[in-house]
Amino acid sequence: MNNTSIDLSNRPDLKPLATVVKALQAVTSVLGLRFFLMGAAARDLMLLHTWGIKTKRETKDVDFAVMVETWDAFTNLRQALTASGEFSAPSGPALHKLRHIPTKLPLDIVPFGGIERADRTIAWPPTQDEVFDCFGAKEALAASVEVPLPGGVKVLVASIPALVILKIAAWNDRKLTHPGRDASDLALYLTNYMECGNTDRAATEHQDLYAVADYDHEATGCRLLGRDIAMLLDQEASSRSLKILLPEADADGALLLVQQSGMELGHGSRLVGALCQGLAERIGNANT
Repeated sequence: MNNTSIDLSNRPDLKPLATVVKALQAVTSVLGLRFFLMGAAARDLMLLHTWGIKTKRETKDVDFAVMVETWDAFTNLRQALTASGEFSAPSGPALHKLRHIPTKLPLDIVPFGGIERADRTIAWPPTQDEVFDCFGAKEALAASVEVPLPGGVKVLVASIPALVILKIAAWNDRKLTHPGRDASDLALYLTNYMECGNTDRAATEHQDLYAVADYDHEATGCRLLGRDIAMLLDQEASSRSLKILLPEADADGALLLVQQSGMELGHGSRLVGALCQGLAERIGNANT
């Protein structure tokens, strides 16, 4: 994967994010908890602020994933955050919703880790009626990138391959309830991966990608992205991602992902197919 160093410490527009991260770190460090930035804020750091790739869907929410072993640990974290005076908890049942008081930024703090069930989901207490898919969170933390922000603040950010894993799971979970919400982000990653510092790496480390009769720059990036995703997953997790994606590459299928993404159907299905090809290739190499 691309290990290009990212330094956003001289970006004044990121000062509010840095302020939030610093306040969150002050509490999590005392509790011995690790977290990383994900969601739209991570997308914008990795695409817009690092590579100048415009993102279409704007959001002010800042999403963090925090690793906890028990629900009591998450409750203690939430209580400590509000007790710090930096965060407030809106009324209502959504335990993951907070607001950073000085910046007024709304936060989603999603727990994962020891509280996950066998299928990699969590069921929110006390009723356990609301279920959230945490697939990819552990892998994203392991592959996170430390990014300097203004004011000497550093934050762990999910890498682009990890963000794609998380988005695949989110799209599969919400494709009927929130059509287009996750598919549009997936389209951004699929159509721009080569422009994220990967062109030279593909030419030197993955020369076989160019040994095709009908070369397609974006499809080549997707195939590389599939290989990079597979490096973060074990075989079972890779197979789970393929099970979600393969039907979306079938030109004779419904192509729901491509339709929701806004991509042209033929080209979009080809990009998803190239992503699946790269993912399958890495699985095959691991088995030989």
